[in-house]
Amino acid sequence: MAANLAEEIKEVEARSRETVKEAKNEAAKMVNEAKNEAERKIKESKQKAFRQFRDRIASVEKEAEAKAEKSVEAGRKNAESLSKEYEKKVQSTAKWISEEVISRYGRG
Repeated sequence: MAANLAEEIKEVEARSRETVKEAKNEAAKMVNEAKNEAERKIKESKQKAFRQFRDRIASVEKEAEAKAEKSVEAGRKNAESLSKEYEKKVQSTAKWISEEVISRYGRG
């Protein structure tokens, strides 16, 4: 009986060692899967954040370009207005200068 009991204990110990070994392997597998999943999620999050950043920059650039176009158009209109306004003054000033030169020095 003692031989059977000792043999049975050895078998149980062997099965226990195998069970522990399988459990450790399964735990290591689960840890690796969890690490891989975490790395994948981190990568996806970074990519999503970069896409959002890129889209936001594109949106801000588009808004800035629209504002710049409005500013340029306003400046162009202002320049045309000033040009027309001063064109009349320049013509009258040029006429006055030429009359003064002719009156002082004659016609050549």
